[in-house]
Amino acid sequence: MKNLKMLLKNKTARKILFFFNENPNGIDTVKGISLWIGGNAVIMQKALNTLVKEGMITSHKTVSTTAYAYTNNKKIVKNIEKYIKKFKGL
Repeated sequence: MKNLKMLLKNKTARKILFFFNENPNGIDTVKGISLWIGGNAVIMQKALNTLVKEGMITSHKTVSTTAYAYTNNKKIVKNIEKYIKKFKGL
């Protein structure tokens, strides 16, 4: 989880984590996520790839598209919530 603090410094990754933390049962494509939180889909895709690699977001691939969702790993979710609260100054 050492990369979480660094990832929260990235505006796009932070917005994605905030979005899924507030909508933990959400699942959407990169286009849908970029519409919900605002941002360039190419930049969003790069951030999603990094978050998937770190295990914070999961990807669900089909023949025609890839959808993204929050991790089900309770330990990771708890750490993300802890850092989000610190980041927001709560």
